[in-house]
Amino acid sequence: MSITKSNVITKTYKGKFGDQVVFRNRFGKSIMAVPPKKTSNDPTENQVSARKKFALATRYAKNILQDPDMLMAYSARSRDGLTPYILAVTDYLKPPFVDTINTSGYHGSPGDKICVAAGDDFAVVEVLLQIVGLNGVVIEQGTCTLNQITGSYDFTATATVTELTGITVIATARDIPGHTANHSVTL
Repeated sequence: MSITKSNVITKTYKGKFGDQVVFRNRFGKSIMAVPPKKTSNDPTENQVSARKKFALATRYAKNILQDPDMLMAYSARSRDGLTPYILAVTDYLKPPFVDTINTSGYHGSPGDKICVAAGDDFAVVEVLLQIVGLNGVVIEQGTCTLNQITGSYDFTATATVTELTGITVIATARDIPGHTANHSVTL
């Protein structure tokens, strides 16, 4: 693929030239590429799954374009040929992540802190945290708050836990399209 910004000859070209070259113009750049080839093979299971996921992503992106507030949010991040539509499709296709749960400040007392490192390619809407006992009963749960200084999501404990061995801490991050990611740590 060849890309140029100021070629006087090709800057207005669009379409297919024979069966050898396809010309496109995108954001002031002329793009010359090999034409795509159709196959007569049936799609694989993975291809069918990817196509379904992409169809959902495009539907999500079209809905984003209809919502003025969301369009403004995605437009603010648009740059270098990335339109709000492309950003919305990408956001839908990439789920959030939870990297680590730092329990070093948690000793089972009210006021103790648990810090969660979570993120998304666009934005994390919320991070939920659960503290689960050995028997599977939820001891406490709640929403983490974003620490503007460290960038982590902090949870402040309210319950007293006398025995920490075997306690599981589960963090769940959710992004704008509604996808979630979980990570857990057992003490």
